[in-house]
Amino acid sequence: MTNINVGMGEIKTSKTPNNILIAPGLGSCIGITMYDKIKKIAGMAHVVLPSAKETTGKAALLGKYADTAIPEMIAKMKDLGAQTKDLEIKIVGGAQMFNLERGGNILNIGMRNILAVKTAIEKEKLKISASDTGGNKGRTLKLNVETGTVLVKILGQKEIKL
Repeated sequence: MTNINVGMGEIKTSKTPNNILIAPGLGSCIGITMYDKIKKIAGMAHVVLPSAKETTGKAALLGKYADTAIPEMIAKMKDLGAQTKDLEIKIVGGAQMFNLERGGNILNIGMRNILAVKTAIEKEKLKISASDTGGNKGRTLKLNVETGTVLVKILGQKEIKL
């Protein structure tokens, strides 16, 4: 098996059977998996922030923001031959990594990321089949290209199948 790391702000796709896409260290970030179960095409994004509108300066990675990552990931999946009607979508992450007594939800990037990812997926008229979001612990996300199996490892807990 070949592990392919999906770093912050990245989108990776694969149809190579022995590949495993991995987004390590998801805290407030969201890992999104898309899998075409018919053609065995996998994709993963590591979303950092809710919206590209919040950025200033030079153009950033499209995978960094929920609102730009979802359409870009769908386009990359289609480029490999995936059909949107066959996509199974799962999301993981969005933890509140710091105790925020002041600032409330504005500073809760994890919750804002979860909502932005869900909104972006709904905008594409797609549905999330499973999720493991929230809480206050980091996670690692794995997607097996051959089988479409999604595994989640929460810090200090056993790895689970999503």
